[in-house]
Amino acid sequence: MSVFPAVVAGFAVLLVGYSLVRYLGAAHNNLVDARERCNKTWSDVDVLLERRAEEVGNLVDVTREHVAHDREVLQDVMDARNRVVEAQRPNEAADVNVELQNTLEEVYELSEEFPELRSSDRFDELTDSVRTIEQRIETRREQYNDAVSTYNARLDRVPERYVADQRGFERRVPFVATADARDGIDVGDRLGISGDD
Repeated sequence: MSVFPAVVAGFAVLLVGYSLVRYLGAAHNNLVDARERCNKTWSDVDVLLERRAEEVGNLVDVTREHVAHDREVLQDVMDARNRVVEAQRPNEAADVNVELQNTLEEVYELSEEFPELRSSDRFDELTDSVRTIEQRIETRREQYNDAVSTYNARLDRVPERYVADQRGFERRVPFVATADARDGIDVGDRLGISGDD
């Protein structure tokens, strides 16, 4: 009996085993990279949400100086701001974001009613700052959704699917529009035109 066929067979088994380990290791590393990209893009969104919350607080302070009797609107803004800061997951943040944007619109409307507020340079600066941050948040949300899409697609591919099942990788939820955001805007209602005319 020859030793050579046994050595070749053993070498072939080792080569196949090594290749399999490398293949599964690469799949695991791809999933880790995709998960970390999701985490990073979410933290980018989170940083901007915190910055906007600070600016909204400053905006409320400036508005309070000029509009003392509309405390309810200002309290609504501060409550929505606090809920945004407390949101831990993207789907929570998406829901309270819409609420904050709606209450901010009420503050912007107050500036139309009060000329001294409208003429305040600080109010203008803060309003511009909040709107700029809103645009940056929108861009970061798109990047987050791209990262989540890539990550979730990797979870469905072979061999990543098997590695993900074994290692506990879970699907991520992208930012999605709330029901309020999906509803159409009644332009006639905003313009004060009834549909019966």
